[in-house]
Amino acid sequence: MPPAAPSEQEFIDVASTSDIPIGEGRAFEIERRTVAIFNCDGQFFAIDDHCPHMAASLATGSLENCVVACPWHAWRFDVRDGTWIENPRIKTDSFPTRIVGDRIQVALPCEKVTIKLATSRCATENTEEQKAQNMRNELTLRDFQALIREMYYDKDRARGIEGTFMWLMEEVGELSSALRERDRENQIEEFADVLAWLCTIANVCEIDLTEAIQRKYGTGCPGCEKLACVCPDSEKP
Repeated sequence: MPPAAPSEQEFIDVASTSDIPIGEGRAFEIERRTVAIFNCDGQFFAIDDHCPHMAASLATGSLENCVVACPWHAWRFDVRDGTWIENPRIKTDSFPTRIVGDRIQVALPCEKVTIKLATSRCATENTEEQKAQNMRNELTLRDFQALIREMYYDKDRARGIEGTFMWLMEEVGELSSALRERDRENQIEEFADVLAWLCTIANVCEIDLTEAIQRKYGTGCPGCEKLACVCPDSEKP
């Protein structure tokens, strides 16, 4: 069974054991979090519902041997502790659970919570107010790529790789003009446009830019393997 909850956590009554069939998961909104609870042969485990890749609902993924596969890109997580199967050093949040009678209780590190069953829309999307707030906050690269995907993916996929690449090159050309003209406001806009189109073509190719950057540059220069590059200036890092 899941580990005992730390003293600062309080178990919250969430659902009935009959609400979640064996081999399936359900998403529940608890305060500002969406938590996925899975039934693994009568044992119940809770993890963050949002896949850390592109925020798909893990509760809607397929569950086998306590491993859930994300419905979008098949990232797999052990629901017992949140471990990413492909890279066990990385985990999504997991939460202690217990059964009291026929009730499933989950412990979250918060003092006051409200519970409701998340609809499929709630499980995969934020409210419009939350989206607006997220846009006002500082975005990570992964956040921005997910935002671009949400806004434009259907159009981008229909356009295809070749057409999207041509738009990216056009934006690079506009950035080049802004750099030559030394127009700072225009430069700011064009840098943003180039990054947006880079995220766009990565989405069409189903490439997670954050993962790609971590894989190639996460430990230093890919040429000399130093954090401060010592490659000869004539060589491409």
